[in-house]
Amino acid sequence: MFLNYYSIVAAVVVGIVSGILGVKWIRTGLRSGQVVARAVTVGFVGTVILSGGALFITGLDGFTLVHVTYVVGAMGAPIAGGIALLAARTRPQAVTAVCVIALVAIPVGVYATYVEPFWLRVDTAELAVDGVDERIRIGVLADLQTTAVGNYENEAVDRLLGFAPDIVVMPGDLYQFDDDLFDERAPQFTQVIRRILDDVPLVFLVSGNTDTVAGLRQITAGTGARVLDNEVDTFELNGITLSIGGTTLFGDEASARRMAERLTGDEHADVRILLAHKPDAIELLHARPADLLIAGHTHGGQVSFPLIGPPLTLSSVPRHVAAGGLHELDGTPIYVSTGVGRERGNAPQLRIGVRPSIGIIDLVGAVGP
Repeated sequence: MFLNYYSIVAAVVVGIVSGILGVKWIRTGLRSGQVVARAVTVGFVGTVILSGGALFITGLDGFTLVHVTYVVGAMGAPIAGGIALLAARTRPQAVTAVCVIALVAIPVGVYATYVEPFWLRVDTAELAVDGVDERIRIGVLADLQTTAVGNYENEAVDRLLGFAPDIVVMPGDLYQFDDDLFDERAPQFTQVIRRILDDVPLVFLVSGNTDTVAGLRQITAGTGARVLDNEVDTFELNGITLSIGGTTLFGDEASARRMAERLTGDEHADVRILLAHKPDAIELLHARPADLLIAGHTHGGQVSFPLIGPPLTLSSVPRHVAAGGLHELDGTPIYVSTGVGRERGNAPQLRIGVRPSIGIIDLVGAVGP
C-alpha cells in the first residue's frame, strides 16, 4: 500500500515538473520535437530517480520498477499534458497532439486497474483423448492469488460450478499474504474448497509461487481435497481409469521426475494428466508425453498487445503457449490458464489485454480414421 502511495506522489511530481518545463520551452519558441523530447527526457530521468527511491524502500524487486513506471505513465503523463494544454495558450499543433494523446492514459489506466482485472471470462476447450468414451469435464481454477476471499473470488467459484465439472484442479497460487496472516485468513480458503467439494468430489491442488504444500494441506485438511506433492493419484471416473500427477514448485527435482515417470508409464491408466503451477513442467515429459498438462502461473502475461502478444510471461515455454489456452508442445497437449487473480506484492494491480478466466476442458473420445 505504501508503495502505491509513493508511486502516486512520484507521478504527480514528475507530471508537474515535466508540464511546467514544457510550457517554458514552448514559450521560448523551441520546435515541437525539441519540446516533446525534452519533456520526455525529464519524465524519464525523474522516473528513474524516484524508482531508485522506491527500491530503497522495498529492496531490489523488478515489480517495484514496473509499479512506479506504470503509475507515472498513467498519471504523470496526463498531468504534464494537461498543464501544457491549459498554460500554454499558443502551442505548435504537434505539441497539442502529443498532449491530447497523453490524456488518453487516464481512461486506459482506469480500465487496466479497475475493469479488466475483474472482467472474468470462461475459457472453454475440447480435447480428444484415446480411451475416453463418455465426456469428462475438468474445471480449472488457477492463480486465485488473493489476500482474502471476497465477492469476486466467490463469483469465480460460482461460475466454475455452474458448468458442472467432474474434476476441479487448482494449479497453484491459491493465496498470497504474509505468513503471520495465515491462521487468520486460511479458514476463508478452506470454505472455498468445501464449497467446491459440495458439488465436485474430485479436487486436486498443487503449490505455486505464493503458497506452499504445508499451507495447502492445512487449508484442505479434513475436506477430501488432495494436495499432490510430486505424487500420482489414480481413480475411476465414467468407466475409465485416470491418473493425475502433481508436481511441486521449488520441490525436489528428482522426486518430480520420478513422479512424471510413474504417471506416463502407468499402463493401467486410460488418461494421464500432469498438474503443475508452471507450464515449464513440460520438461518433465521429455521422455514420454502425457494426455494433458494443466498449468497456470503466467496470467497470460497479464499484459498483452495485439499482434505482439505478452511481452513478459516469466516462463520458458513459447509465448503463444504461455499466453493461455490449449496448445500442443513436444507431443503433449498443454492448457495454460490466464488465472483468476493477478500478481500482488509490489506489482501494479492491473491487466491489459488478458482478461482473467476460469477454464473448462472437456475430454472427449478421439475420432477414428
